[in-house]
Amino acid sequence: MRVVAILMLLLVSTAGAITDADYSITKSKKSAAEISGMGYHGTHSARISVYPGGSSKSVPISISPTRIEALDTLKLWLHPASNRGSIELEFGLDGDSDEKSSTTDPDDASILISLASWSDGRWADTGGNSNGWREFDASESRVDIKSRDSQKSRKDVSWSEAQDILRGMDVVRVYIRLKGATKYEGVSCYVDYVRIAGEVISFEPLERDSIKKAKQSSVSPGSTITYTITYGNNLEVPADIVIREFYDQRTLFLEAYPPPDPGTNNVWTIRGLRPGEHGQITVKVKTLRGSCTAGFDGSVSGVGYASVYRRLSTEREAYYVTNSVRIDGGGINRSASATTKVRSQAGFVFEFAEHGSGSYESSDDMDYSTTSIVFQSESLANRSPVTLNLSTRAIDYNSTWGLRWSCENQKLTSYMREIYYGDFINLSGTGIMRSTRSTFESRGSVEGMADLRYMTGGSEVGTRLYGSFRLGSKGVVQKKSR
Repeated sequence: MRVVAILMLLLVSTAGAITDADYSITKSKKSAAEISGMGYHGTHSARISVYPGGSSKSVPISISPTRIEALDTLKLWLHPASNRGSIELEFGLDGDSDEKSSTTDPDDASILISLASWSDGRWADTGGNSNGWREFDASESRVDIKSRDSQKSRKDVSWSEAQDILRGMDVVRVYIRLKGATKYEGVSCYVDYVRIAGEVISFEPLERDSIKKAKQSSVSPGSTITYTITYGNNLEVPADIVIREFYDQRTLFLEAYPPPDPGTNNVWTIRGLRPGEHGQITVKVKTLRGSCTAGFDGSVSGVGYASVYRRLSTEREAYYVTNSVRIDGGGINRSASATTKVRSQAGFVFEFAEHGSGSYESSDDMDYSTTSIVFQSESLANRSPVTLNLSTRAIDYNSTWGLRWSCENQKLTSYMREIYYGDFINLSGTGIMRSTRSTFESRGSVEGMADLRYMTGGSEVGTRLYGSFRLGSKGVVQKKSR
């Protein structure tokens, strides 16, 4: 027993669906093809109609290129609904590997099969003594081959003869065509359970949903993603299937409907799934939101060479979570996945760096969390030459002191950067960064140079100082209330 199941994708597409074949159901003024509520296989079928004044109506089916000599399944079920009419099949063949079939291209060809006819809703080949659903096998019919290439054209040959003549060509398109016996009256019929080259079409509403669907293409950290799994039995016998969902490690299972098997959060056992029956499972998961709380404090003093760099950040880069599903039953295993982008998260970035040689004192006090960064830093540096004695040699340093700190609040689009160079630096700075407010303050004295830059809302101001000077600055940026 072979079970086929499908899972659903975000886009309306047949990729990864229960069938790789794609068909077109359309209406016009003189004809129509539509999904009906009567079926042989399941509860639905395609109802094809030609209205008075019309001549024919086709349901085109595109399939993956299949070699004509390997095409051994050409079956469908028909049910006449009214008046007099007939069903014709046309197979479009591609001979130049462009995955198209054209009546004007001598490399291509088509096969025409007059499959079945009826009068007053009863099958003509039974003398009008039978109606209702019947299975027809196109490979048992006589066929006509049409092509611009005279070497291919034939009339009234068997299917096996046609396969020999057209060997090496690919079937890429099939037309199921309803033709009325007369233009003065309408005609209609039902078509169901079409089997072409191993592909099955049942015209069920969920049949062409693809393998897995994520409702959201992207989410913010900590948000919910909703997945839909669609399953179905496209065989002619009941089937048992088991559905297993595999969650990304960066997501947490929240709920599912219908609920999973007892004791699990990712397994569903579907027993006795009827032919043509489909169903859906909705699963909700939550993406993880990063969180952290920490505090740092320390101090250092001495004479020598110093080089210090610190960076704290609450920003989060974008990443992708992938949830997968697998369906097993009756010797079949199908798997698919859906990937959702978790968008980047704006945050706060604090950077501090200093270096130089001579006497040096520094103290830091920082509090760090997912929602804020608070820091206070004091530095006193006086340049002088120093010698660093190593086991093999001595290294002399006489470096100007450099100090740089910067605070970026990405949520408020604000930025502060202060850079100092000199022989003497005595500075203290504080900063508080939260989602709705940023405060920056620095004060002290410098012998050398200072480059001060502040930016908010796309506007930047800057100041550059040289010489021996004292300074004090304070800035506040806050979110505007609506």
